[in-house]
Amino acid sequence: MFAASTLALMASIGVRAEDDMKISRPESRTIVVIGASYAGGWTPDAPIAGYRIVTKGVSGEESSQVLARFERDVLTRGPDAVIIWGFINDIFRTDRLRLGERLQKTRRDLWSMVELARKAGIVPIVATEVTIRGEDGWAEAAASLVGRILGKESYQDYINQHVSEINRWIREISVRENILLLDFEVVLADQRGMRRKEFAKPDGSHISAQGYEALTRYADERLTAFFGSR
Repeated sequence: MFAASTLALMASIGVRAEDDMKISRPESRTIVVIGASYAGGWTPDAPIAGYRIVTKGVSGEESSQVLARFERDVLTRGPDAVIIWGFINDIFRTDRLRLGERLQKTRRDLWSMVELARKAGIVPIVATEVTIRGEDGWAEAAASLVGRILGKESYQDYINQHVSEINRWIREISVRENILLLDFEVVLADQRGMRRKEFAKPDGSHISAQGYEALTRYADERLTAFFGSR
């Protein structure tokens, strides 16, 4: 009877230990995507490169706000990798006279997330930001042409110029630090660097269903090659 009771107790302890492991064990084959509304809108129907995608995008957030919740939304989940994507609200929400200073902080915010992931044993993946759509229709195009003739910069050109500036830095650190890059800007851009019309919603900023489909195909190819080589 004692032996039976002992075996039952050991089995019970084993079950509890297994349950504890399930609670604390990192999620298997998972990639978290963290960012703002662009990241939040990316919800693939199926795994990408065999990894379940967990989206943690919050509309309207700047890079400093994404960094502030990085521990909660990434580190505590223990995913295999994290895709760090998005800073365009830093440009949208900053006065032009202060933008240079703000973008210096943007670089620090993005790099801090890379470092936090590495320290936690999570593979950091950096993504370039996507540009916004160019002029839509003859009226906008004509106004933009007149502006350029007069030496004025269009709103789209202003935003995209600074998006491309930080994207160049992201590409540089990906090479220097041997970090996987998802070059989303190139996937959705036309020859001028503007977002292609079919990849933008009517507001010119948010990504259309076609745009997300293009990003998913691209990411699946890149991530399959990357993780398959490890």
